[in-house]
Amino acid sequence: MIKLAADLTTLFQELPFAARFSAAQAAGFAGVSLASPYDGPVQELRDRLVMSGLLFAAMQAPPPNYTGAAPGFAATTGGEDRFQRDFKRMLRYAEVLKPGAIEILAGPEGDTETLLRNLRWAVAEAPKRILTLAPRPEGSFLKSYDQLAEVLEAVGADNLGLCLDTATAVALGATPEDLAERFGADLRHVSLASAPDRAEPGSDGWDVAGFLTRIEAAGYKGWVSADYTPKLTTAAGLGWMPPAPVAPPKKRKKPGG
Repeated sequence: MIKLAADLTTLFQELPFAARFSAAQAAGFAGVSLASPYDGPVQELRDRLVMSGLLFAAMQAPPPNYTGAAPGFAATTGGEDRFQRDFKRMLRYAEVLKPGAIEILAGPEGDTETLLRNLRWAVAEAPKRILTLAPRPEGSFLKSYDQLAEVLEAVGADNLGLCLDTATAVALGATPEDLAERFGADLRHVSLASAPDRAEPGSDGWDVAGFLTRIEAAGYKGWVSADYTPKLTTAAGLGWMPPAPVAPPKKRKKPGG
């Protein structure tokens, strides 16, 4: 079964933050994700996950710089030292939260050689973490899937791959299905950033269930994070979710066994 996570940055905003975890679990999600889990004590966040029976699916890096300076984006020319410091700060959170994937932000500007140096350092520094990249049509050095494919090939690391953001895919003239097929095993995280109940990824409607079935059949093992803004309440727009698997009945022990 596909592993579904609720991104608490966008979903369940009608509830206090502390209540969103149990709400996600009650709605059938197996995990949650947060773009920036750095605002409070990390152990408190871990405790909320444990109490709700949830896993942590995804986060972004770098952490915000609370001194007011720009954080160390991966492609920023001459910013290798800052990138490494911020990456190590992020890893302290990741060691506690154990995310399924960590999206590295390239930043708004820079150069390819700096990006490659930083990524090669990062995959070696965190060999047990799944790191991802996503192009953005605006405000990012990474602007296309062709550019991203070249970066992944140049780095050549098993723990670096694509974060497939469905809204970005459409904005860049692609479809989630085609990108999943194109990147294959390099697909490491999926973000449902287009509201599934509004069929935004396709002009004639988008079969979300079909997409999930397709990537599962292709062998995708990562998380799918629901990361869209609900039209009304979160619960009212979850009709796209597949039913939770039914646990097999427990075998009764024979008397005297």
